[in-house]
Amino acid sequence: MLIDKVKYLQGYVRVRLYGYAPERFLNLCSSRNILIWNLEYHEEQYEFCISIRGFKQLKPILKKTRTKLVIIERTGFPFALRRYRKRKLFFAGIVLCCALLYTMSLFVWKIEVNGNLHETDSNIIKFLEGKQVYHGLLKSKIDCEKIEEELRAGYEDIIWASAKLSGTMLVIDIQENLATNQQAAEQQSKSDEPSDLVADKEAQVYSILTRSGTPKVEKGAVVKPGDLLVEGKNPVMNDAGEVANYQYCVSDADILGITSYTYHDAFPLKYEDKVFTGRESSSYGFRILQGQFQAPHFLHKFQKYDTITDEYDLKIGEAFYLPLVFVRETQKEYQTETKQYTKKEATSLAEQKLDEFCKELAEKGVQIIENNVMIVTDGKSCTASGTLKVIEPIGTRRATSITDQPQEGQIEDESDGDSN
Repeated sequence: MLIDKVKYLQGYVRVRLYGYAPERFLNLCSSRNILIWNLEYHEEQYEFCISIRGFKQLKPILKKTRTKLVIIERTGFPFALRRYRKRKLFFAGIVLCCALLYTMSLFVWKIEVNGNLHETDSNIIKFLEGKQVYHGLLKSKIDCEKIEEELRAGYEDIIWASAKLSGTMLVIDIQENLATNQQAAEQQSKSDEPSDLVADKEAQVYSILTRSGTPKVEKGAVVKPGDLLVEGKNPVMNDAGEVANYQYCVSDADILGITSYTYHDAFPLKYEDKVFTGRESSSYGFRILQGQFQAPHFLHKFQKYDTITDEYDLKIGEAFYLPLVFVRETQKEYQTETKQYTKKEATSLAEQKLDEFCKELAEKGVQIIENNVMIVTDGKSCTASGTLKVIEPIGTRRATSITDQPQEGQIEDESDGDSN
């Protein structure tokens, strides 16, 4: 409680009272507003607690009541301070430690990145280092708004970024654009300049839905790369049924085409497998900023091993990181054994790889309608090859060729120009 803490800071003693008139002593203390507490009676003697200030006021009362006091226990900060008054190095160490902690609190010792999926933490931290934002930088030199702008400008797939300081940690929160490649390309291509949609691969048109522009192909048409699918200009006819001029626009259409993907994957039936022996060797070290010290492995020296590195940040609380990281490196010994897939295992592995390839296509908006991949296993290898017939979005953007005929609503001088 707060009162107990105040009593401890001020200091108090527990005393034993005996003599001629102890009851009169207690009454005089009460009349003079001298606080006593935890009063107990034992064998014609009283024990109680009293503050240091109150204790110093008892001398005339003791003389008047012909009583005596014996100090039983001293409690509080003043007595603890008196007990260690000769240990100057101890207090100097405390002051130095506080000064060191305060100094380290002025710097950033950890950069944490959240929300990134495509970009790794190390890549973003290296990017920030190129912008003079690094571990050990003074917090007063960090401009969070500038960091946010540089992240958005430096990475096209980062659409939102936030930077904030928390203790000795710089927290970077980002949000990436999770749109598919085609959606991203469509977003980048949006402009006021007239454009066509042309085929980007050989395909058979499965469906076409045009929102703006003039469609040049129909369902079932076979197109090759570069063939015009939707033209970014609409002809304007006169009364004689002839083209008088053109209205230019940005072509917009959903075009699906039937295409095929060639698939091939082969792997040998014999393979090297790791068999861990259970023997391990650990070494410890530490890292301060960019400098690292790692003790060598004295106990075991393995010929073949995997290394696992664990890092433990030294921190006070949740956000007060210090520039010291403890590192534990563990080497796990293994031996290699030559094994061979059975026909069933090889076929299952080949099917698993094919399924992963199909899932990647599905994530890109590709619909598989026919699977012509054959899996063949002989005595030495397993081969999966064939084609996948799919339905997928087709078309890429190209600038529209401007003719010499004026556009509707424009004067002749403004519409004349070189073809793009």
